Amino acid sequence: MPNGRHRMPSRTRIALGSPLGIAAAVLVLIAVLSVAVPAALRYAGCGETRYLRIAAALRIAPLLQEAADEFNASGGEYGGVCVFAQAAEAPPHRVMTELSGGRVGGSTIAPDVWVPESSAWIELARISEAGARTIDTDPRSLAATPVVIAAPEDTEELPEPDSASWESLLPGERPGGERPLVMTDPNRGAPGMTAMHAVRRHLGGGDDADTAMTDFVRDAQPDTAFGEIDPAAIYPVPAGPSPLSVLPEQAVVEYNSSDPATPLQALYPEEGTVNLDYPFVATSDEPAMRDAAEDVWKILRTDPYRERLREMGFREPDGTASAALQDHPGIRTQRPETHGELTGDALLSSVEDWNRLSMPTRSLVLADVSRFMRADLDGGDTTRLEVTREAAQLGLSLFPDETELGLWLLSSTYGDSGREEVEGLARLGAADRGEGTTRRQELKDIAEGIEARGGGPQLYDNILSAYETVSSSYREDRINSVIVLTAGRDGGSSEISREELVAELQDSFDPERPVTLFVIAFGDQPDREALSDIADATSGTLSVADDPDEIGDIFLSLISRRLCVPDCGS
Repeated sequence: MPNGRHRMPSRTRIALGSPLGIAAAVLVLIAVLSVAVPAALRYAGCGETRYLRIAAALRIAPLLQEAADEFNASGGEYGGVCVFAQAAEAPPHRVMTELSGGRVGGSTIAPDVWVPESSAWIELARISEAGARTIDTDPRSLAATPVVIAAPEDTEELPEPDSASWESLLPGERPGGERPLVMTDPNRGAPGMTAMHAVRRHLGGGDDADTAMTDFVRDAQPDTAFGEIDPAAIYPVPAGPSPLSVLPEQAVVEYNSSDPATPLQALYPEEGTVNLDYPFVATSDEPAMRDAAEDVWKILRTDPYRERLREMGFREPDGTASAALQDHPGIRTQRPETHGELTGDALLSSVEDWNRLSMPTRSLVLADVSRFMRADLDGGDTTRLEVTREAAQLGLSLFPDETELGLWLLSSTYGDSGREEVEGLARLGAADRGEGTTRRQELKDIAEGIEARGGGPQLYDNILSAYETVSSSYREDRINSVIVLTAGRDGGSSEISREELVAELQDSFDPERPVTLFVIAFGDQPDREALSDIADATSGTLSVADDPDEIGDIFLSLISRRLCVPDCGS
């Protein structure tokens, strides 16, 4: 849950402003020039001219371009086909989509050679029929570097490099107190996949673990990067505590070599980590292109190129550190404990967990303001309505700006419908009323002024109406739900019965377009069974709050529920 911890500016999202971003732009220009000149000189002597397109991870792309230049200088001819190599940086998720038969940005040109940061991308690409048909099953590694946790070396309570734990990524467990976490979005980088997999492995399964995972994702998401992370774009921060980051060891080596103002210490989790292995994979089924790819591989395995990899801070393919790493500060040269579990189903689960928990929410909130809300919460000095106000305020603070929320107040005093539709579904960050006030602030102001109006809640009628409203405007790119804050009693105020509502919800629930119903009931609940049946009909939950301090945990557990929808048990 948000707890007032400082947030660093999201500098990791700035691409071209960092050295890595500038390098990517320069690589494109170099790639064009290195192919165009030799092609113009040699084209006349070829029966056919082809281009060997090499897509490489950003950190290793410069070396691939050098190898392509050497290949072009030697003149590659294969059965009358002249082949020119062209290497460029390409984000692994885009290449994976292309090789799997998808279209990226209108392009249908897939590379002939792929050098991503990790064989994990190869596994993902081979899940598709197209990928399984064209991609090598046993890729060869150019170099290796382990995924590490990086922290400024002067961080308080920093553990010894070889006694760190992935637990330190969790909110409240980070060395030196509350600080942000910077990692690559797991959809776009293997270090992010590694972090998600390691945290899930540490937390285990079950409802409590899902709630803790939800807290982790919601805390990490604001500072996630959409590409390879350049430490120079993160450290030092202008104000507040420096973040932890999840990086390749090679990035720490390269960064510390520049004599930075904030040197980093690499931490090697004792539970084990993942080695990024930079596999060299031929993806074309054409003989000439595969032969050309093999010749590029041979160039890369010559002594000058292997030495360049060591100088760049990479380890040998088997994970051993070269002599070039011995004197680098902030790293441990012993081979770290690694495991090969980031494969197959575990890999997909890590990415799916992130996507479900980070996907924006779209919820219609029903707040009961009937006579039942005037009662004290289990004989205390706080009324159910006062707790409802607190819950609404807390819910508004939990959800990010892209969340779409709407609000209905429930009471038969509002007329035949038994509700006032105060706000329709709209983004919390939107300021569409012309005065600069966001929807979030408007809802906070409304929540502060909620009063019990009396009458009945017409709970069953309005739950069905709200469910139909969200279902009819369903959005595929969001988690769609209805949240009910209530005393938990319909009291005969609805036209439909509990049994009719359950039947209608069961008939309407579509696993392909799930709208989930979450009921938060305050105080003693004689109708608990009825409310539970209603929530279960949509793979939702009933949460009964006896203590106002429970509300935060309840909201986190509701968010974590999306990990199992639409196949949640009761």
